[in-house]
Amino acid sequence: MKASFEVFLMVLLAGGSIRMFTWLDHPMIEEDFDSLKRMFCTCVKGLIVEDMVEQEAEVVHGVVALMGQSTKQLVEDFISVATETYGVGGVDAGQKIPMPPTIGR
Repeated sequence: MKASFEVFLMVLLAGGSIRMFTWLDHPMIEEDFDSLKRMFCTCVKGLIVEDMVEQEAEVVHGVVALMGQSTKQLVEDFISVATETYGVGGVDAGQKIPMPPTIGR
């Protein structure tokens, strides 16, 4: 189950510049992930508790939720979090917000 969720995230996030999704794809992606979760809740009844499925799915839910937001909202949220985290007192012209580290994958 955990590996399936990680692969789902990889398909969404690690496609490079040739794979693009729009916010219009969000309902379809959310439905696909819900179907994947249901498979683990119903097909292996008794082996995996539904709470465990939801716990493992938490990260994917967060990513899928971000995909449903507008670009404007994402930028506003990023600026808000970056200014809180790094103490940047507002963003003036020419001032850069520190970018979080990436793993390069």
